[in-house]
Amino acid sequence: MEEKKFALLIDAENTSARYIETIINELKEYGTITYQRMYGDFTKFVLSDWNKKALEYAVVPIQQPRYSTAKNAADIMLVIDAMDILYQKNVDGFCIVSSDSDFTRLANRLRESGMIVIGMGNSKASKTFIKVCNEYKYLDIIAEEGLERELDEEIKTDAEEEVKNSIEKNHDKPSDKNNTEKEKNSITPLNRVKNEINNIIQINENNGTATYLASLKSSLQRRYNDFDERNYGYNSMKKFVQEATKFKIVQNGSVTTVVRDNDKYIEDISVEVEIYIKMLADSENGIELGSLGQKIKQKYADFKYKDLGYSRLSSYVKSIEGITVGKNNIVKTK
Repeated sequence: MEEKKFALLIDAENTSARYIETIINELKEYGTITYQRMYGDFTKFVLSDWNKKALEYAVVPIQQPRYSTAKNAADIMLVIDAMDILYQKNVDGFCIVSSDSDFTRLANRLRESGMIVIGMGNSKASKTFIKVCNEYKYLDIIAEEGLERELDEEIKTDAEEEVKNSIEKNHDKPSDKNNTEKEKNSITPLNRVKNEINNIIQINENNGTATYLASLKSSLQRRYNDFDERNYGYNSMKKFVQEATKFKIVQNGSVTTVVRDNDKYIEDISVEVEIYIKMLADSENGIELGSLGQKIKQKYADFKYKDLGYSRLSSYVKSIEGITVGKNNIVKTK
Protein backbone atom coordinates (compact mmCIF):
# COMPACT_ATOMS: atom_id res chain seq x y z
CA MET A 1 0.00 0.00 0.00
CA GLU A 2 1.47 3.35 -1.07
CA GLU A 3 2.38 5.73 1.74
CA LYS A 4 0.55 9.04 1.97
CA LYS A 5 2.53 12.16 1.06
CA PHE A 6 2.61 15.23 3.31
CA ALA A 7 3.74 18.83 2.99
CA LEU A 8 5.38 20.11 6.18
CA LEU A 9 4.94 23.89 6.60
CA ILE A 10 6.43 25.43 9.75
CA ASP A 11 5.59 28.83 11.17
CA ALA A 12 9.10 29.38 12.56
CA GLU A 13 8.15 32.67 14.22
CA ASN A 14 5.57 30.82 16.30
CA THR A 15 7.48 27.59 17.02
CA SER A 16 10.67 26.73 18.92
CA ALA A 17 13.48 25.20 16.85
CA ARG A 18 14.10 22.60 19.57
CA TYR A 19 10.96 20.76 18.42
CA ILE A 20 12.14 20.08 14.87
CA GLU A 21 13.14 16.45 15.51
CA THR A 22 9.83 15.78 17.28
CA ILE A 23 7.92 17.38 14.40
CA ILE A 24 9.59 15.27 11.72
CA ASN A 25 9.42 12.02 13.71
CA GLU A 26 5.71 12.53 14.44
CA LEU A 27 4.84 13.31 10.82
CA LYS A 28 6.76 10.28 9.52
CA GLU A 29 4.26 8.13 11.41
CA TYR A 30 1.62 9.29 8.91
CA GLY A 31 3.60 8.94 5.69
CA THR A 32 6.37 10.44 3.54
CA ILE A 33 7.33 14.11 3.86
CA THR A 34 7.71 15.52 0.36
CA TYR A 35 7.90 19.24 1.23
CA GLN A 36 9.81 20.60 4.23
CA ARG A 37 9.57 24.39 4.51
CA MET A 38 9.79 26.93 7.29
CA TYR A 39 8.70 30.56 7.17
CA GLY A 40 10.00 33.66 8.91
CA ASP A 41 12.43 36.55 8.85
CA PHE A 42 15.61 34.59 9.46
CA THR A 43 17.75 37.74 9.62
CA LYS A 44 16.39 38.16 13.15
CA PHE A 45 18.57 36.88 15.98
CA VAL A 46 15.61 35.12 17.66
CA LEU A 47 15.37 32.77 14.65
CA SER A 48 19.07 31.94 14.50
CA ASP A 49 18.46 28.45 15.91
CA TRP A 50 16.15 27.74 12.98
CA ASN A 51 18.96 28.59 10.56
CA LYS A 52 21.09 25.84 12.13
CA LYS A 53 18.24 23.32 12.15
CA ALA A 54 17.38 24.01 8.50
CA LEU A 55 20.73 22.64 7.37
CA GLU A 56 20.70 19.68 9.75
CA TYR A 57 17.17 18.51 8.85
CA ALA A 58 17.02 19.64 5.20
CA VAL A 59 14.22 22.10 5.84
CA VAL A 60 13.95 24.82 3.19
CA PRO A 61 13.87 28.29 4.79
CA ILE A 62 11.46 30.69 3.09
CA GLN A 63 12.85 34.10 3.96
CA GLN A 64 10.10 36.64 4.35
CA PRO A 65 10.88 40.05 5.89
CA ARG A 66 8.11 41.81 7.74
CA TYR A 67 7.04 44.84 5.69
CA SER A 68 4.77 46.20 8.39
CA THR A 69 4.62 45.78 12.15
CA ALA A 70 0.88 45.16 11.86
CA LYS A 71 1.13 42.32 9.31
CA ASN A 72 2.89 38.95 9.47
CA ALA A 73 4.25 38.47 5.98
CA ALA A 74 5.63 35.01 6.82
CA ASP A 75 2.13 33.74 7.66
CA ILE A 76 0.82 35.06 4.35
CA MET A 77 3.68 33.38 2.46
CA LEU A 78 2.92 30.07 4.18
CA VAL A 79 -0.73 30.29 3.09
CA ILE A 80 0.25 31.12 -0.51
CA ASP A 81 2.63 28.15 -0.67
CA ALA A 82 0.01 25.84 0.85
CA MET A 83 -2.49 26.77 -1.85
CA ASP A 84 0.14 26.35 -4.61
CA ILE A 85 0.96 22.86 -3.31
CA LEU A 86 -2.74 22.02 -3.02
CA TYR A 87 -3.36 22.89 -6.69
CA GLN A 88 -0.39 20.78 -7.81
CA LYS A 89 -2.30 17.74 -6.46
CA ASN A 90 0.80 15.76 -5.50
CA VAL A 91 0.25 15.43 -1.73
CA ASP A 92 -2.37 13.73 0.42
CA GLY A 93 -2.13 16.05 3.37
CA PHE A 94 -0.49 18.97 5.16
CA CYS A 95 1.21 19.40 8.49
CA ILE A 96 0.92 23.00 9.68
CA VAL A 97 3.18 23.71 12.62
CA SER A 98 1.84 26.69 14.53
CA SER A 99 -0.27 27.55 17.57
CA ASP A 100 -1.80 30.54 15.81
CA SER A 101 -5.54 30.83 15.11
CA ASP A 102 -4.71 32.75 11.90
CA PHE A 103 -4.28 29.40 10.12
CA THR A 104 -7.80 28.19 10.98
CA ARG A 105 -9.29 29.18 7.63
CA LEU A 106 -6.35 27.65 5.74
CA ALA A 107 -6.82 24.33 7.53
CA ASN A 108 -10.54 24.51 6.78
CA ARG A 109 -9.91 25.16 3.10
CA LEU A 110 -7.43 22.29 2.81
CA ARG A 111 -9.88 19.86 4.40
CA GLU A 112 -12.63 21.05 2.05
CA SER A 113 -10.36 19.87 -0.77
CA GLY A 114 -10.05 16.41 0.79
CA MET A 115 -6.66 16.97 2.40
CA ILE A 116 -5.61 15.45 5.73
CA VAL A 117 -4.51 18.27 8.04
CA ILE A 118 -2.20 17.52 10.96
CA GLY A 119 -1.61 20.46 13.29
CA MET A 120 1.33 20.74 15.67
CA GLY A 121 2.09 23.39 18.28
CA ASN A 122 2.16 23.98 22.00
CA SER A 123 -0.54 23.10 24.51
CA LYS A 124 -1.70 26.72 24.67
CA ALA A 125 -2.62 26.66 20.99
CA SER A 126 -5.74 28.32 19.66
CA LYS A 127 -8.73 26.05 20.25
CA THR A 128 -10.30 27.12 16.97
CA PHE A 129 -7.22 25.97 15.06
CA ILE A 130 -7.07 22.69 17.01
CA LYS A 131 -10.71 21.90 16.25
CA VAL A 132 -10.39 22.32 12.50
CA CYS A 133 -7.42 19.94 12.13
CA ASN A 134 -7.90 16.20 11.65
CA GLU A 135 -5.43 15.73 14.48
CA TYR A 136 -3.41 18.13 16.61
CA LYS A 137 -0.17 17.27 18.41
CA TYR A 138 1.11 19.15 21.48
CA LEU A 139 4.85 19.42 20.86
CA ASP A 140 5.79 20.62 24.34
CA ILE A 141 4.16 17.58 25.96
CA ILE A 142 5.47 15.05 23.42
CA ALA A 143 9.02 16.44 23.56
CA GLU A 144 9.01 16.51 27.37
CA GLU A 145 7.76 12.93 27.54
CA GLY A 146 10.51 11.85 25.14
CA LEU A 147 13.15 13.66 27.18
CA GLU A 148 12.03 12.04 30.41
CA ARG A 149 12.02 8.56 28.83
CA GLU A 150 15.50 9.10 27.44
CA LEU A 151 16.77 10.21 30.81
CA ASP A 152 15.12 7.26 32.55
CA GLU A 153 16.91 4.89 30.21
CA GLU A 154 20.35 6.49 30.40
CA ILE A 155 20.63 7.80 33.96
CA LYS A 156 21.45 5.06 36.44
CA THR A 157 23.80 6.35 39.15
CA ASP A 158 23.11 8.88 41.90
CA ALA A 159 25.52 11.33 40.29
CA GLU A 160 23.67 11.01 36.99
CA GLU A 161 20.36 11.51 38.82
CA GLU A 162 21.64 14.95 39.83
CA VAL A 163 22.34 15.69 36.18
CA LYS A 164 18.77 14.64 35.37
CA ASN A 165 17.38 17.07 37.91
CA SER A 166 19.54 19.83 36.51
CA ILE A 167 18.38 19.15 32.95
CA GLU A 168 14.74 19.13 34.02
CA LYS A 169 15.22 22.54 35.65
CA ASN A 170 16.90 23.97 32.58
CA HIS A 171 13.99 22.83 30.43
CA ASP A 172 11.53 24.71 32.63
CA LYS A 173 9.58 21.57 33.45
CA PRO A 174 6.13 22.72 34.65
CA SER A 175 4.90 21.89 38.13
CA ASP A 176 2.11 19.38 38.74
CA LYS A 177 -0.16 22.35 39.38
CA ASN A 178 0.75 23.87 36.02
CA ASN A 179 0.21 20.50 34.30
CA THR A 180 -3.25 20.24 35.84
CA GLU A 181 -4.09 23.77 34.76
CA LYS A 182 -2.77 23.08 31.27
CA GLU A 183 -4.95 19.97 30.95
CA LYS A 184 -7.92 21.92 32.23
CA ASN A 185 -7.45 24.76 29.76
CA SER A 186 -6.34 22.98 26.58
CA ILE A 187 -6.32 19.21 26.59
CA THR A 188 -9.52 17.18 26.48
CA PRO A 189 -10.17 16.21 30.13
CA LEU A 190 -9.34 12.61 31.01
CA ASN A 191 -12.81 11.96 32.44
CA ARG A 192 -14.38 12.95 29.12
CA VAL A 193 -12.09 10.53 27.29
CA LYS A 194 -12.96 7.70 29.71
CA ASN A 195 -16.67 8.35 29.26
CA GLU A 196 -16.25 8.23 25.49
CA ILE A 197 -14.37 4.91 25.73
CA ASN A 198 -17.28 3.54 27.73
CA ASN A 199 -19.74 4.78 25.08
CA ILE A 200 -17.72 3.16 22.29
CA ILE A 201 -17.54 -0.17 24.12
CA GLN A 202 -21.26 0.00 24.95
CA ILE A 203 -22.21 0.63 21.31
CA ASN A 204 -19.98 -2.22 20.12
CA GLU A 205 -21.44 -4.57 22.74
CA ASN A 206 -24.95 -3.67 21.61
CA ASN A 207 -23.93 -4.49 18.04
CA GLY A 208 -22.26 -7.73 19.09
CA THR A 209 -18.78 -6.59 18.03
CA ALA A 210 -15.47 -6.32 19.87
CA THR A 211 -13.62 -3.08 20.60
CA TYR A 212 -10.12 -3.33 19.12
CA LEU A 213 -7.32 -1.28 20.65
CA ALA A 214 -6.18 0.24 17.35
CA SER A 215 -9.69 1.17 16.25
CA LEU A 216 -10.44 2.59 19.72
CA LYS A 217 -7.66 5.14 19.31
CA SER A 218 -8.92 6.08 15.84
CA SER A 219 -12.45 6.51 17.22
CA LEU A 220 -11.19 8.76 20.02
CA GLN A 221 -9.19 10.88 17.56
CA ARG A 222 -12.27 11.35 15.40
CA ARG A 223 -14.18 12.52 18.49
CA TYR A 224 -11.33 14.55 20.03
CA ASN A 225 -8.83 15.59 17.37
CA ASP A 226 -6.22 16.51 19.99
CA PHE A 227 -6.33 13.04 21.61
CA ASP A 228 -2.92 11.50 22.17
CA GLU A 229 -2.16 9.18 25.06
CA ARG A 230 1.12 11.03 25.63
CA ASN A 231 -0.88 14.11 26.66
CA TYR A 232 -1.78 12.16 29.81
CA GLY A 233 1.71 10.82 30.53
CA TYR A 234 1.63 7.44 28.72
CA ASN A 235 3.89 6.37 25.87
CA SER A 236 1.52 3.75 24.45
CA MET A 237 -2.23 3.34 24.02
CA LYS A 238 -2.07 -0.02 25.78
CA LYS A 239 -0.55 1.51 28.92
CA PHE A 240 -3.03 4.36 28.82
CA VAL A 241 -5.99 1.97 28.83
CA GLN A 242 -4.49 -0.29 31.50
CA GLU A 243 -3.36 2.41 33.92
CA ALA A 244 -5.47 5.52 33.36
CA THR A 245 -8.91 3.97 32.84
CA LYS A 246 -11.26 1.40 34.38
CA PHE A 247 -11.05 -0.77 31.27
CA LYS A 248 -8.75 -3.72 30.66
CA ILE A 249 -6.80 -5.22 27.78
CA VAL A 250 -7.48 -8.74 26.48
CA GLN A 251 -4.77 -10.26 24.29
CA ASN A 252 -5.75 -13.14 22.01
CA GLY A 253 -2.81 -13.97 19.78
CA SER A 254 -2.09 -10.87 17.71
CA VAL A 255 -5.55 -9.40 18.39
CA THR A 256 -5.86 -6.85 21.21
CA THR A 257 -9.29 -5.84 22.48
CA VAL A 258 -10.54 -3.48 25.18
CA VAL A 259 -13.27 -4.59 27.58
CA ARG A 260 -14.83 -3.30 30.75
CA ASP A 261 -13.30 -4.57 33.98
CA ASN A 262 -16.77 -5.37 35.24
CA ASP A 263 -15.97 -5.75 38.94
CA LYS A 264 -14.10 -2.45 39.11
CA TYR A 265 -16.59 -0.72 36.81
CA ILE A 266 -19.62 -1.77 38.88
CA GLU A 267 -17.85 -0.74 42.07
CA ASP A 268 -16.92 2.70 40.71
CA ILE A 269 -20.29 3.53 39.16
CA SER A 270 -22.29 2.26 42.15
CA VAL A 271 -20.46 4.74 44.38
CA GLU A 272 -21.38 7.56 41.99
CA VAL A 273 -25.02 6.44 41.84
CA GLU A 274 -25.30 6.25 45.63
CA ILE A 275 -24.01 9.81 45.96
CA TYR A 276 -26.49 10.92 43.29
CA ILE A 277 -29.42 9.19 45.04
CA LYS A 278 -28.53 10.80 48.37
CA MET A 279 -28.42 14.20 46.72
CA LEU A 280 -31.89 13.76 45.18
CA ALA A 281 -33.36 12.28 48.35
CA ASP A 282 -32.02 15.12 50.47
CA SER A 283 -34.60 17.63 49.18
CA GLU A 284 -37.45 18.75 51.47
CA ASN A 285 -40.02 16.41 49.91
CA GLY A 286 -37.65 13.67 48.83
CA ILE A 287 -38.20 12.05 45.43
CA GLU A 288 -40.68 9.48 44.14
CA LEU A 289 -39.09 6.09 43.41
CA GLY A 290 -40.23 6.02 39.76
CA SER A 291 -38.84 9.49 39.11
CA LEU A 292 -35.61 8.49 40.82
CA GLY A 293 -35.30 5.48 38.51
CA GLN A 294 -35.79 7.66 35.42
CA LYS A 295 -33.20 10.19 36.57
CA ILE A 296 -30.66 7.44 37.27
CA LYS A 297 -31.29 5.96 33.82
CA GLN A 298 -30.81 9.38 32.16
CA LYS A 299 -27.58 10.16 34.01
CA TYR A 300 -26.09 6.63 34.18
CA ALA A 301 -27.51 4.87 31.13
CA ASP A 302 -25.42 1.72 31.57
CA PHE A 303 -25.97 1.31 35.33
CA LYS A 304 -28.04 -1.77 36.29
CA TYR A 305 -28.94 -2.47 39.91
CA LYS A 306 -29.33 -6.14 38.94
CA ASP A 307 -25.55 -6.24 38.46
CA LEU A 308 -25.34 -5.64 42.21
CA GLY A 309 -27.63 -8.58 42.96
CA TYR A 310 -30.95 -6.74 43.42
CA SER A 311 -34.10 -7.76 41.55
CA ARG A 312 -35.96 -4.51 42.25
CA LEU A 313 -34.95 -0.86 42.33
CA SER A 314 -36.65 -0.38 45.71
CA SER A 315 -34.53 -3.16 47.25
CA TYR A 316 -31.36 -1.55 45.96
CA VAL A 317 -32.33 1.92 47.20
CA LYS A 318 -33.30 0.56 50.65
CA SER A 319 -29.86 -1.05 50.94
CA ILE A 320 -28.14 2.35 50.81
CA GLU A 321 -27.16 3.56 54.25
CA GLY A 322 -29.07 6.69 55.34
CA ILE A 323 -31.89 6.25 52.76
CA THR A 324 -35.52 5.20 53.38
CA VAL A 325 -38.40 4.38 51.03
CA GLY A 326 -41.61 5.53 52.74
CA LYS A 327 -45.29 5.91 51.88
CA ASN A 328 -46.14 6.38 48.21
CA ASN A 329 -42.61 5.15 47.42
CA ILE A 330 -41.06 8.48 48.44
CA VAL A 331 -37.26 8.17 48.77
CA LYS A 332 -35.80 10.35 51.52
CA THR A 333 -32.75 10.60 53.72
CA LYS A 334 -33.18 9.40 57.31
